[in-house]
Amino acid sequence: MKWHYFDDEDLQAVKRVLDSGQLCSFGSGATEVPAFEEEFKAEFGAPLAVAIVNAMAGLHVGVVASGAQYGDEVIVDPMVTFASLGALYHNCKPVFCDVEKDTHLMDANLLPEVVTDRTRAIIVTQIWGLCADMDAINTFAKERDLTVIEDCAHAIYATYNGKYAGTLGDIGVYSFQGSKQMALGDGGMTVMKTEAHRDIINEMNTFGTVPPRLGWNYRMNEVVAAIGRVQLKRAAAYVKMCQDAAALYNEAVAGCEWLVEQADRPGRVNTYHIWAAIFEGDNYGISAEQFTQALADKGLGWGMGYIQRPAYGHDCIAKYLDEEPDCPVAEYLMPRIILVSTGGEPEGHVEAAEKLAEVIASF
Repeated sequence: MKWHYFDDEDLQAVKRVLDSGQLCSFGSGATEVPAFEEEFKAEFGAPLAVAIVNAMAGLHVGVVASGAQYGDEVIVDPMVTFASLGALYHNCKPVFCDVEKDTHLMDANLLPEVVTDRTRAIIVTQIWGLCADMDAINTFAKERDLTVIEDCAHAIYATYNGKYAGTLGDIGVYSFQGSKQMALGDGGMTVMKTEAHRDIINEMNTFGTVPPRLGWNYRMNEVVAAIGRVQLKRAAAYVKMCQDAAALYNEAVAGCEWLVEQADRPGRVNTYHIWAAIFEGDNYGISAEQFTQALADKGLGWGMGYIQRPAYGHDCIAKYLDEEPDCPVAEYLMPRIILVSTGGEPEGHVEAAEKLAEVIASF
């Protein structure tokens, strides 16, 4: 199977929309978006689903659906910016909960330290393709009547105790941006358990001349949905390709104490949208410069540090914060993190994994 292939089936889906003359999903004549929503929720066992223009919009509407108002707080993790932006879009304050060193995921044990009487929601990033400790997070949230929003942009088909990412909290958000495991150029899907959340998200997505609430017309169009219905049938196979690629990289670093891949947890299946590892060579007499140069010498142009500092260190977020958050684990991980896309044809990953093993052996 090829990675992200589009063929006559996709073309026929687009032609079906063009022939209908109904390209917008607003109105009674729309069929592709409703069908895509039904097929998606059936695939993942979600009670309800609403298609959306992109996952960033999904995080925004998730915050709105939580009931958060101006000045309320949303607990987020610091490894990516998206959860923080989703809170800020609704004039809420992102409050940062540090992550576990080995999984890079929100540390549920730290939630009591950051919750306040202004907290309304928790956005959990299922980062790189692995689910966080959702039992602990959901229990904490339920005791305090908080909405749990899962950012599953990396985690389509990831599972936690047999349930799919996105169906574990109250609202799940998926991305179909062009680099994702299911890629439609752009687009996203939200899933939810309650009709109350669905109704609010629908009001945010689509309105006519006068909206029932402040909304953004975040709806997906019929063409994207039609392609999505085709690609959904192929997405699990794309994910399997990523998992196979990650297995090669995990094998390459096996036994290396200074290059540590993202940890697994019992009962969780990682979909490896990205293969992640932490460089700790400085504890073994190897500098980051030496390592990255050795990679470059092998033709592996992998950078280190992702966005270089946690989300709260970037101007688009920092200027809205009253004080510097305390996330020492994220501060430690960020400059050391190495991220490798697992997408693409298998042959390239076989070669890259072999080169990575040679680099490790050279030290």
